[in-house]
Amino acid sequence: MLVYLKFWEADMIIKKLYQFVRILYGEPYDWYFKVQESSRDKNASGSRQDIIRLKIRDRLQKHSQIVCDLITNTYKTQIRNSIAHSNYSFLGRNIHPNNFIKGDPFAKLRYITFDDWIDIFHNTLVLHNQYIRMNNEINNFYAGIAKKNGNEMEIRITEKNGKHYPVILEYRPEWEDWTPKI
Repeated sequence: MLVYLKFWEADMIIKKLYQFVRILYGEPYDWYFKVQESSRDKNASGSRQDIIRLKIRDRLQKHSQIVCDLITNTYKTQIRNSIAHSNYSFLGRNIHPNNFIKGDPFAKLRYITFDDWIDIFHNTLVLHNQYIRMNNEINNFYAGIAKKNGNEMEIRITEKNGKHYPVILEYRPEWEDWTPKI
């Protein structure tokens, strides 16, 4: 259960999925992305659940109904909350998230069968593996370009006000990472 929680709680994963979707729409990298930490956090890109549902899942529908459905069937805030607060119990071959609220569309699960949990867990692992694959493919693609240019690549920084300017990144093959060239 903690694997499920860690996947959906990891700001880095949420951020990269959000940025992957922005790439699909030809939008610039969001240098100011931030997951909301509390309701008082006014500089955030949104709450975790809104980013996952609205800025990732719903926007993927146009490009990949399969991935959109996978996220819909896998990401459940009620399950995430239940695991995060150790608020669940096992009765028979069912997991009961002890946070059911009648009339709340995001807390309507009374129980999950073990078979349903296996599917949810499996889909989380599939998403994680695809996340790693996409991240590696993108990094390798740009590393290939950088290697042809003395391990350097120019990127564009876009400010909140729309102003943009170039920055040179240096690719470090020994670490397979990037650093600003100073």
